[in-house]
Amino acid sequence: MLALGLLGALTAQAAEQRVYLVATMQLDGSSLAQSIFLHEPVITDLDGCIAAVREGQRARDWQKYHHVFRSDRLKGFSGHMQYRCALSDLRFNIWRDGPRYNRPYLISVDEHAMLSAARTSSQAQCMTQLRALAPSKQAQSFCAMSNQDLMP
Repeated sequence: MLALGLLGALTAQAAEQRVYLVATMQLDGSSLAQSIFLHEPVITDLDGCIAAVREGQRARDWQKYHHVFRSDRLKGFSGHMQYRCALSDLRFNIWRDGPRYNRPYLISVDEHAMLSAARTSSQAQCMTQLRALAPSKQAQSFCAMSNQDLMP
């Protein structure tokens, strides 16, 4: 009976998880980054996310996880995009492109593709928290600014 209860709880927990594409633009040669958290309800597993990323990169037309990397805004600098597919029970408000990437997050995607994100008070505080992590955790974590909020 207890095993059935635990199985039910695990099934409910898995059902609450969403697949996210974490798209991060990293300014080359710096610790400055911007991240967005994209969720497509029709994509329900990591393989679907990975396939959508490959197709978007190949076609240079994102039918799923639609976003635009505005390299023209990086006048005099270079940056690159990094894409991570991840699972999380976190909820972010819908991403809309805009200039106010003013919410610092400490973001981690672990070896099991589990996403965690914690708001910090500043980019400096985020970097301090990142440096305080164990080396193995540091390797899968980064600081980035976003224009999305975590939902309750």
